[in-house]
Amino acid sequence: MNKTTPPPIIRKPSEQKLVSIYLDNVAYAKGKVLVGSFADKHGLVEEHLGPFLKEGWRVVKLHGLGGGSESLAVRGWIVVLLER
Repeated sequence: MNKTTPPPIIRKPSEQKLVSIYLDNVAYAKGKVLVGSFADKHGLVEEHLGPFLKEGWRVVKLHGLGGGSESLAVRGWIVVLLER
């Protein structure tokens, strides 16, 4: 009986990209005073990631840093690990 070994599985190494997005609701305010009035800018994160997602990248991990909602000014970072 002749045993043969199966061919090795060759996987293309994945590519990774780290994207950091700074969020600052005062920067998006355009002179508005109330936080609720910033709703027209809630898609900014998607706008940062959109080109990458269209190129075939996918979100693997997402982490937020900073922020807080104790006042009208809220600032922080979103760090996204992309892979394809």
